[in-house]
This record gives sequence, structure tokens and C-alpha cells, in this order.
Amino acid sequence: MLQCSLLSLATAAALVAGAASSAHAAVLLSDTFDNENGGLARAEYSGFANWSAANIDLLGPGYFGTLCQAAGNNSLCLDMEGSGNGSLTTKAAYDLGPGSVTIQFDLAGDQRGRGNNSVLVSLTSIFGAVLFSESFSLGADADFTTFMRTVNVAGPVSARLGFLSTGPADSMGLLLDNVVLGTGSITPVPSPVPEPATGLLLGTGLVGMALGRRRRDA
Repeated sequence: MLQCSLLSLATAAALVAGAASSAHAAVLLSDTFDNENGGLARAEYSGFANWSAANIDLLGPGYFGTLCQAAGNNSLCLDMEGSGNGSLTTKAAYDLGPGSVTIQFDLAGDQRGRGNNSVLVSLTSIFGAVLFSESFSLGADADFTTFMRTVNVAGPVSARLGFLSTGPADSMGLLLDNVVLGTGSITPVPSPVPEPATGLLLGTGLVGMALGRRRRDA
């Protein structure tokens, strides 16, 4: 019975800890690009709500929308090369750290038979310090793949998220969609995590049940 009580106490502690952890997770940016330009595609688009852009094609109805569909996405997506290597940087600098930061995005091949394209993804402070930098490559006609990276930030910092096509500059770059930036863990979980107050009450109730059972068994 003592072992059962200890297990109940451990379960309660885990629930409380999980609830506390979830309280620190927050999505700072989630962008599918579907609402850009009224939902209509456009070459060399620069009117993004959340991004400063150069040489980026907004693909969808009216402009190469079949490329997004071929890669497994029926909505709008971005070609990271317009007339040359494209760049995409958040207009806002997000307050991060200390703690973990999650970067998530979907990339696909160019869908036109050209391979060896790459995109450099970076998280850079407003003072130029590089917090994260990694190059991602996909072969020709590769379907959309979700990538996620966790960055540990030592102290408070304001930073911007960026995507840069690194070639070859042939106007046929990797496709980008579904960008998410968040603090803590933003990975979807199978079941909802209790809110802090709910988790605390549940944990307290389990602890009380375990102590009551122990007194009855004594």
C-alpha cells in the first residue's frame, strides 16, 4: 500500500510540474500565409503582414498554385526564389529567453525538377548576435516536410526569425509554409494539458486521496 501511495504522490507531482511547464509555453508567431494578398498569389510579393521580404513569390490561385498542391498543400505557399535568392525576415523582434525557443516550419522541393536548393534559417538578435543558424536542403520535387528546432536562450533578448535562400539562384527555390515561433514546448500533445489552477487542484486531490488511503491502511 505504501508503494501505491508513493506512486500516487509521484503522479500528482508530475501533473503539477507539467501544468507549471505549460504555463511558460506561448506561440509568438503562427503564419500559414493563406490570408496574404486577399488569398491570391503574386510574383515578387512584398506586402506580407508579418515579414519583410525580397525576391519571394506567393504561390496559389492565379500563379503556380499547382506547385503547392504537388508538394502536398492545397493552400498558398512561398517560393523562396523570385527573380533571385529570396529573403524573409520577421518585421517584429520578439522578446525571448531565458529558456527554450521553438522554431517550426514546412519546406518542400521546388516541384520543377531542380535539386540542391537550400534555405538558411536563423534567429538573430537586434544587435546582430546569431542565436540559431542552420541550412536545410531538399531534393527536387520533395513533398512538404515539417522541421522543428529547439534553441536554448541564456538570457533575455529581442530577436528576429529569418529565412534566406542560398541557391542556386535559378528562380526555382524551395517552398515554405506554416511557420511557427514559440517559447517553451509548442509541440501538439495527444491530450490537453491541464491549466495551472486545474492541475494544482487535481494534484492536491490526488495527494489527499493517497494520504487518506495510507491512514486507513495503517
